[in-house]
Parts: sequence; structure tokens; C-alpha cells
Amino acid sequence: MLHVAGLILARGGSKGIPLKNLALLKGTPLLLWALKTMSRCQGLTSIWVSSDHPDILQLALENGAQVHRRSAETSSDGATSLEAINEFLTSHPEVDVVALIQCTSPFVRVAHLNEAIAKMTAGCCDSVFSVTRSHSLRWMQLAEPKIESSSGGSRATVDAAEIRAVNFDPHCRPKRQDWNGDLVENGAFYLSSVQLLRQGLIQGGKISFVEMSAECSIDIDTGYDLWLAEQQASYFDIEPGGGGDIQTFFPATL
Repeated sequence: MLHVAGLILARGGSKGIPLKNLALLKGTPLLLWALKTMSRCQGLTSIWVSSDHPDILQLALENGAQVHRRSAETSSDGATSLEAINEFLTSHPEVDVVALIQCTSPFVRVAHLNEAIAKMTAGCCDSVFSVTRSHSLRWMQLAEPKIESSSGGSRATVDAAEIRAVNFDPHCRPKRQDWNGDLVENGAFYLSSVQLLRQGLIQGGKISFVEMSAECSIDIDTGYDLWLAEQQASYFDIEPGGGGDIQTFFPATL
């Protein structure tokens, strides 16, 4: 049987919101929103919190998670998630699959994680991650605007080839109901085989996805994000780990 380790990377040095992983949503720290959801999942062999902050580690221990004390190197602003994951794996060779859960995505539902775990443990995928479907019409900037000086001050001049459409034909703009849109990573969770992670990849090999609605995909990075999550949680009576279900009101596909 595969050892699937649920892992939260929760360093203490967040910038936008100090100690963001302990920020309160409906009176409960974001870390506990994730841990309570993970505790109800089928297929997680173990649940871990990796952090350099004593308050985060203590809260994790008090709520049934195991802890990994991150080094200063993998807790720095410049460290990547992959570096922190591989540091964890060096101490835990028993792990076969890492389920990386972002605790700043509080509206991940148990069903989302169960679907991802089932795909990984069935042996048909090397990586599974969460996405949101977008119907935005996207453009790519090809060059910076030219700034010219004149007697009236500086002004930007427009180059006809400054931008181009990325995911649609401007001569035939699609109607929302006539196309499936794009799948955009929302960062809520990533499941990867250890073999893939050892190659320096979080996504690769046979890849699949779990779709989440935009409302479930909120990622708390700023004070505004936290306020918005509070409004959604209160309005739909969402509770950590269950109770209420925003998916009932906003299914992934409409």
C-alpha cells in the first residue's frame, strides 16, 4: 500500500499577512481549516506540518498532526516549495506520495482531496493538482510601451504589435457557452510521486487534475483576501472540515 503523506508547508515568515498561516477565519486559524479537512480524507497515511515557527508547530501537535522542523535554508524567502518538500522526504523515506496542501486555501473540500488521492493511489497518475476553470480572454504583452518626451511632458506611444491574443481568435471572439475555457492552477493542492519530486518536478509524467469552482479556490495572501473569505464562510455557513458546503451553491461546472 502506498504511503500518502499529507504535507502543509507553513513557515512563519509570511509578508502580506504576518503569521498568515495562523490568521483567524471565523475564529479558527487557517492551519486548522486545512488540518480538519485533511483528517477527514480517505487515503492519507499520515499528516504533517513543516514549519520553522514554534507556535505553528505547537498548534499542529495539539491537533493531531506530526511535525517536521524546517531548516533556516528552506524557510527563507528565496526557498522553493520543492526544496522544502525534498528536505522533508530526506527524513521520511517511507513516503511514496506527497499531498501538498496549502492552508491558505481554506475552502478545499474533503471531496476534492479524496478525488485527487484516488487518482494517485489507483496507479494511473504521477501527479494530480487543483485547477479552476477560467473563461477569461487573455492577451500577452510583447513589448513595453515606448515613452517619448515632448514639450507637454512624457507620453506613451502604442506599437501595433505590442500585445497579441493568447487563447482566442480576435476575429471570432468565443461566447462563454461555446467553449470550455482554460484550466488555471489555483495552488490549493498538489499530489506528486516521490520519484517525480526527486527529479525536481512537482508536476510531470502522467498528469491529472481536480477542478474546483472559483469560489472554492480563494487563496488568502492579503488582508482583502481574508476579508472576502470571511464573508463567504459566514454567508454560506462554511465550517472547518465540514458543515455547510460552498460547492452546493457554486459547483465547479455550470
